[in-house]
Amino acid sequence: MSVENQTSLTEFFIVGFPGLHQNYYGLIAAVFFFVYMCTLVGNAIFLLLFVSDRNLHKPMYFIILNLVVSDVLFSTTTLPKIIA
Repeated sequence: MSVENQTSLTEFFIVGFPGLHQNYYGLIAAVFFFVYMCTLVGNAIFLLLFVSDRNLHKPMYFIILNLVVSDVLFSTTTLPKIIA
């Protein structure tokens, strides 16, 4: 006996934040932009500390540096898309 997946769904819509009025989207975008800028500033501070202090050039701090770079790259690719 053959069992097939039967559905009548042909399309769907991603609505984002349901229930919000159109004028609140600017506020949400501003909050996400603020979070994005805080992420960039915080990671930039660590990068500057790492570059300026020779005592931080140890393996443990290289791992943290990799996490900082990953965080910057992830934030730069996802948050602007969410804001848009």
